[in-house]
Amino acid sequence: MISLLDEAWRLEPFVPPFRFSAFFSPEDTLLCLCAAESARRQLRSTNGTTEERLRVAELTSGSGLVGLRLLCDDTRATLLGLDIDEEAVEVSAQNAAGLGLSDRSRFIHSDLWSEGTLRLLETEQPHLLVCNPPYVPEPPGMSIELEAGAGPHGTAHLLRTLELARLVQPPALALSWCSLSDPASVVAAAEDCGYELTDLFVTAIADGEYSGSVHSYLRDLDNCYINEDAESLAIVAPDGSARFAYLLLAGAFCAGSWKGTRRSVEFVRTMCEDFARDGLAAEIRFPLPASRFPLFHRYMLSRDDELHLRVMLHGALT
Repeated sequence: MISLLDEAWRLEPFVPPFRFSAFFSPEDTLLCLCAAESARRQLRSTNGTTEERLRVAELTSGSGLVGLRLLCDDTRATLLGLDIDEEAVEVSAQNAAGLGLSDRSRFIHSDLWSEGTLRLLETEQPHLLVCNPPYVPEPPGMSIELEAGAGPHGTAHLLRTLELARLVQPPALALSWCSLSDPASVVAAAEDCGYELTDLFVTAIADGEYSGSVHSYLRDLDNCYINEDAESLAIVAPDGSARFAYLLLAGAFCAGSWKGTRRSVEFVRTMCEDFARDGLAAEIRFPLPASRFPLFHRYMLSRDDELHLRVMLHGALT
């Protein structure tokens, strides 16, 4: 299986002195970046944005990496980044300055659920809306850190992002999510808002600092897809540190008059069910006919690969 490290070249501009906010997960950020670049290419080819500045809005923007990378590759694009963490807003603004992108980007402290966020998006009218949000399900009575917890089903930020997309109607979306809680429902919610999944990026990964802390809760959660098979765990974590493996997903979505057949929804559900049952040996079963089905990119990221990404971005181990 291809390593996600094969896509790590996309992160090359973000070595020190580029800074990261309090919690940074390079793997899901990289996957979301792949989806965002795909969505941008589709916009350029189908929506006629070549003649005007591409307007990008990034929700839960953190360090600003995904949006800033899009600006690096498109010298006429602009970026609006929104985050509830004031420190993240400060860090992303400093990063933009360090990359020489301050004149085409702005970062604002804003709660995703506030009317202010909706008004900012209505004013901006972005062509591309990006969200790489927190995704860890929170057990009742447990409050995970702001940057990781995403409600009892792990999809609170994504569903709010899709609600905003329905109201603002950007031509394209780039979203990241995971298999820890009902991953097919994210695709279904996007379809309900009029967005078709056109490009899907998936990587298997071992449990992390926050996901591992809710392992017992995940086992009892409906529509949660994890794998605890010893053979798969030995691949994603040769050091024996993994309690389970799961899937990170990121997708490019395009708006239009298309009426969904739920084929993409069923594919994501079947893929996750197969992974939960068979682990890394799972076969990817495409629905037939294959017309109107998204492009699909499958990766794996081991503990060693995760370490490589962190060393690459931070310059040294801490």
